Amino acid sequence: MIQSNLLFWTVQAFIILLAISVGHSVVLLRLRREENRRRELELALMEKRTDVLRQGRKVAQDLEDALYRAKVQQEIDGMIRKED
Repeated sequence: MIQSNLLFWTVQAFIILLAISVGHSVVLLRLRREENRRRELELALMEKRTDVLRQGRKVAQDLEDALYRAKVQQEIDGMIRKED
């Protein structure tokens, strides 16, 4: 009787330890999955940031060129008006 009772509690202890280890593994798996998802989002954000900076520089350069052309055209128009 004592041996069967001892065997029962030993099996119960192993089942509890198994449940704890499986639960721990599941939690670690979810944490790693979330960490990987966060890293992917950070990489995507860095790529988008690089693209936006590149486009911003191009827009700034185009705007600067347009302003220069407008200033030159304004000076030309001013010279033409002075001649008339």
